[in-house]
Amino acid sequence: FDDVTFNFIEQPVADAGPDEITCGLIYTMKAQYTVGSGTWSFLGGPGTANFSNVNSVNSTVTVSTIGVYTLEWFINNVGCQDRDTVVLNFSVSSPPTANAGADDSECDLDHILSAVPSIGTGTWSQVLGTGSSLFSNANDPIATVTVTNYGIYVFRWTEAIGSCNDFDDVTVNFFEVPLSDAGADKSVCGTNHSFNASGSPGN
Repeated sequence: FDDVTFNFIEQPVADAGPDEITCGLIYTMKAQYTVGSGTWSFLGGPGTANFSNVNSVNSTVTVSTIGVYTLEWFINNVGCQDRDTVVLNFSVSSPPTANAGADDSECDLDHILSAVPSIGTGTWSQVLGTGSSLFSNANDPIATVTVTNYGIYVFRWTEAIGSCNDFDDVTVNFFEVPLSDAGADKSVCGTNHSFNASGSPGN
């Protein structure tokens, strides 16, 4: 008789993650694998790409300039290998940072908003409120907003450039203007007088 030995090794399956359009020059990888050990490598792009940990599925990659980069996730399990590539489009080097301004109050139904623009196109929208609202120019950071009812409203300033976006909210409390009437002028006999004031709303 004679013997022969076979070593059955599990075939790894590499998954480098989904192709994506990303903001900024830093991205956290989303790789997966079944068995073995993995290694990231840079296959091509308009600049350089550096990994925080070439063996980590969630390594952070930092590129030197915007553009489309191809990265490879290679798995080795005792000689059995698999590989997968991911294409990342770093579209904007500095993504927008939205600032809707400070919370405020208003003594009528009109308010001038005060967003601080960064980059990209900004747009106002209503998130919350006791009525509806109308913007003089929804893309103007200092647009005037007119609401239909008094109360608390939340407005959102969203900035977008390409596929990158950011938003910030501002709260505005619209108060009704009180009307005050101290009563009619009078002549009084004696040193006592009863006032007859009126007014609404407020105290």
